[in-house]
Amino acid sequence: MPHSGIRAVIFDMGGTLEDLYYDEAVWREATRQLQHLLGQHGLDPGLDADGLQSAVVAGMAAYQAWREATEIELPPERVWAEYVFPHNGLSKERLAGAAEELTYFYETHYQIRKLRPDARDVLTALHERGFRLGVISNIISRTVVPRQLAAYGIAHLLDPVLTSAAFGWRKPNPRIFLEAARLLGLPPAQCAYVGDTVSRDVIGARRAGYGLAVQIRSFLTDKADRGTEDALPDAVIHSLTDILPLVTSHSETVHGD
Repeated sequence: MPHSGIRAVIFDMGGTLEDLYYDEAVWREATRQLQHLLGQHGLDPGLDADGLQSAVVAGMAAYQAWREATEIELPPERVWAEYVFPHNGLSKERLAGAAEELTYFYETHYQIRKLRPDARDVLTALHERGFRLGVISNIISRTVVPRQLAAYGIAHLLDPVLTSAAFGWRKPNPRIFLEAARLLGLPPAQCAYVGDTVSRDVIGARRAGYGLAVQIRSFLTDKADRGTEDALPDAVIHSLTDILPLVTSHSETVHGD
């Protein structure tokens, strides 16, 4: 499709700006710490470590299936009460009060997140060339994305930052992509989106009419993209440094028009 002059580049978070990884050892250590965190909030689900890990992993997998089918993101209070601990007799008030802290813990301990080594330099270079920059992230926690961006020292480069937790709709629903374009004051055709999955990122950007849908592979790519082989991105990049020449070649004069 023709590109109407890319003026903004919007990024996925986990798997794109961040490297993200998990395995059984990560889950075991996270579960050990989660037991302590639940105890601090007076929450005892009556499970040993293996049972707690199973409840968290299975509950989040069930929620993942539901949210992918509906493209809706529930508030964390409902996720923990309805999917992780629906039959454990926990106080709904205490669980609701702890839900965001538990969700932040889940997002930062059940998977390991690190800023991609080239992300800061790439964002700075794009910003200096006049591109508007933003984030669209599927995530359950309301606070993890802004806190991570601040910790990485890149929050000042990215506006808007849209999360499914705050917005209520998740990728690939076009609403969240269209909202980002609206906040930027740009037509979708002048926005590029960079993400690691076809199923959420490429398809969502296409459905919203973005000018470019770019894929960068990650640990999550194959896990999320089964059955999407017929949907191809406009480009596949192997490093975030590849995005600068790509979007520059599809941009009109960015400065002073």
